[in-house]
Order: sequence, then structure tokens, then C-alpha cells
Amino acid sequence: TSLSAEANLIPNGNFSAGNTGFTSQYVYTSNNTTDAEYYVGTNPQAWYPAHFPCADHTTGNGNMMLVNGSATADLEVWKTTVTVTPNTNYSFSTWISSISNPNPAQLAFSINGNAIGNLITASVPPCNWNQFYTTWNSGNATSATISILNKNTFFFGNDFALDDISFSPVKMRKDSVIITVDTPSI
Repeated sequence: TSLSAEANLIPNGNFSAGNTGFTSQYVYTSNNTTDAEYYVGTNPQAWYPAHFPCADHTTGNGNMMLVNGSATADLEVWKTTVTVTPNTNYSFSTWISSISNPNPAQLAFSINGNAIGNLITASVPPCNWNQFYTTWNSGNATSATISILNKNTFFFGNDFALDDISFSPVKMRKDSVIITVDTPSI
């Protein structure tokens, strides 16, 4: 018996389609000049010269969400709503990496306004991907509004990338095997 994640419900979770499938309280810009800005691209250093030239988590040369963390707490970095089946278990996962030094981002996650899982701190040194993973049960809900919030409010540093955001129903899979033990003559 094992748990198996089904199809990902997050549209554009790997950002391959660019700046679509989610909303943000941050400002989208192709030229980073201050905090609370983001961009979907392949190279943090091309977005802002002081950032490290990190590769995305998916393929090493694809898009990721690049974020200059805000000095204002609890702004939604990333948010989307998906339809869910009541009384079903779901797995939620994302990958995070620092793209500058110091003061790594600390992210919090919520579904339907309720915190899920623990905070995750972006990698130090930059360009190392860390995974956040937790499970959630839908209860009576028929939709899930998933939010990612940056809890670090340092103005300097606090820049990070997100990639491969996944939210999938978890199904119990069962299989059996018959083992016949043979006792050979010696």
C-alpha cells in the first residue's frame, strides 16, 4: 500500500508559459529596481545584475518566478485557486532558492486563509533549491485558494526564486505479490 500523487492541478506550476496562471500582490516588471517586484524568466542576473545567475529547478534552462522580497510583511507573492474534491487528501509542494545574499527569504503557505506546514527558508548560499512539501485535506471545501507569503521583511537580500509548484490529489494505491519460499535440499 502506498500513496501516489495524481495530476498537478496548478496551471503553469513550472512557469513555462510565463506570467500566467496566478496572481501576485507584487509588481511584475522585466527590470528590477526595488523590493516587492517579480519577473518570470530564466536568469536572475539578467533581471537584476546583483543577483546570482541561478538555473531553474525544472530543467536548468527554463523559466522560474524571480522575486525581490518586500519589506512589507504578508504580501502574497503567488496565489491561485483550484477546484478540489471534498474529503480528499492533497499534496502541496514548491521549490525555493535564494538568488542573492544575505537575509534569505522565509516563506509561509496557506490554503483558504489557513496556514499549512512550517516556514521554509531559502537556501544559503544562493542557487541551491530546497523543497517545501506538506499535505492538506479538503474537508467540505470545493475550492482551494493557495497563497505563498514572504515573512522576511529585510529590504536588503531577501531575493528568491520559486519553481515547480504542485498541488495534487493523493490516492491510495494497493498491490500484492505472492512469494513462494522454496526449501531446497542441500
